[in-house]
Amino acid sequence: MTTTTTTNVIALPPVRVAGIDLSVRRDLQEPGGGPPEGYPHKDGPLPDAFIREPLFSLMLATLHTHFDPRSDVALSGDVFIYYRDETDQRRALAPDLVAVFGPDFARYRDRTGISVAEMGKPPDLVMEVASPSTYRADLGYKRDAYHWMGVGEYWLFDPDGGEHYGQPLAWEQLVDGQYQAMPVQQETDGIIWAYSPALGLDICADGGMLRFYDPLNREYVRSQPEEKAAREQAEAAKERAKAAREQAEAAKERAKAAREQAEAALAAEQAARQQVEAQLRQMQAEMERLRAGDGGSAGA
Repeated sequence: MTTTTTTNVIALPPVRVAGIDLSVRRDLQEPGGGPPEGYPHKDGPLPDAFIREPLFSLMLATLHTHFDPRSDVALSGDVFIYYRDETDQRRALAPDLVAVFGPDFARYRDRTGISVAEMGKPPDLVMEVASPSTYRADLGYKRDAYHWMGVGEYWLFDPDGGEHYGQPLAWEQLVDGQYQAMPVQQETDGIIWAYSPALGLDICADGGMLRFYDPLNREYVRSQPEEKAAREQAEAAKERAKAAREQAEAAKERAKAAREQAEAALAAEQAARQQVEAQLRQMQAEMERLRAGDGGSAGA
């Protein structure tokens, strides 16, 4: 992260659906408590689920890649949180992302739902992703429920640039029992982000995508497919480097062979020249001998 400017956080407004004020906190412990009429239950797929599915999948795959080696975290998306007990189906909410940290909490990863009573603590972080069918509840009833449960961090991500929540990224932190709106930062390239103490990561709104930045390693967290692609690219680069080394060695061997052939040819040429020179000297000596013999014969 480089130069940043603080942006204004949104003030979560009262929200009404079908005449019901969803922003009014209800006593969730009363019999019959639970989502009011008009709240979009998750009994079946929501009408915009297919639109958001790629985003959810990548978001979860990225965090699973980062946190799965740890045994102290339970992390999931669209899993029911039972805030009383699992026998009371109405007292459950399904956030788009939930993270709970605690000793040996990895045992909750294979659950179809998690119970606040069983875990002995509320989730450390909950995130909702805006969609036309759920954003009113995210700003109203669900926010109040997470506040009542004692969820430490409540994050809102709007992949439509703030059309539903008022801005792309906002979050609140539980301070002295109350949710306090926290600041977010904006980069010169338009990325909006804030640090999550619960995750130990920067949560970044990059256009319509949500990314996670590791400030310790100074790099973005990659999903398992991205890690696999990176490993494959590294392996491919390694193979290319190996092939290049082998080609260089082969070229070196060819150059060595060519040099040896040239040296052998030069040596053969020198030997041939020396042989010719020796023959010439021999012929010259023979001619001188013959001339000397002819001269002796003439004198006689």
